Amino acid sequence: MPIRTYHCLGTLLTTLMLFGCGEEITTAKDTRIIQEANAGDKNRLFVSERGVGPINGNTSFNISDITRAFPNYNVVEQLNFQEGESYPVILVSKGPKRLFSINPTLDLKSIYSIVVEDNLISNALTHRLGTMFTDIYDENTAYNCRPGEDDMSGKVLCMTPKRSNLLYLFVGQWDGPKNKLPPSTVLYKWALEAIIWKP
Repeated sequence: MPIRTYHCLGTLLTTLMLFGCGEEITTAKDTRIIQEANAGDKNRLFVSERGVGPINGNTSFNISDITRAFPNYNVVEQLNFQEGESYPVILVSKGPKRLFSINPTLDLKSIYSIVVEDNLISNALTHRLGTMFTDIYDENTAYNCRPGEDDMSGKVLCMTPKRSNLLYLFVGQWDGPKNKLPPSTVLYKWALEAIIWKP
């Protein structure tokens, strides 16, 4: 994810929060769901409002620290290039499956975001990648979404129903402009492609 996209993602998150309904971030029911999920498989990694597995808002963007946090996984740092700029990304995989990527802040010291890309990482909200938009946001659930930008162009970022620091990235077919939000009749046919956590 290029450096410019960091700013776009931050802007999108801020905008989504401003347009949000002010729902409580953590409820007793949400806490119970997370506890039950964690009790079901202590070796399984989860993404929740707190972070991904052992990663939280205090974790540094440091390959050594991340490797120690995930001793049973493949952890590599990759240097990506786009438009003459280079930027590091830490990738965490299980065998051939890439589970998530970790993006740094501009000073390369802290974690800016984590993009969960595989269902081997369980979602504490229980929505799996591949879930249809309409199965998450039905007619009784308001959604708060914006069109993606840069490398997320043509996709849609949405606030999750209960979390203020998690975003859902949806993908699907639409003939309309990429910088516009598709109508609900189109979005309902789109699928969850990734979960984005921000500290």
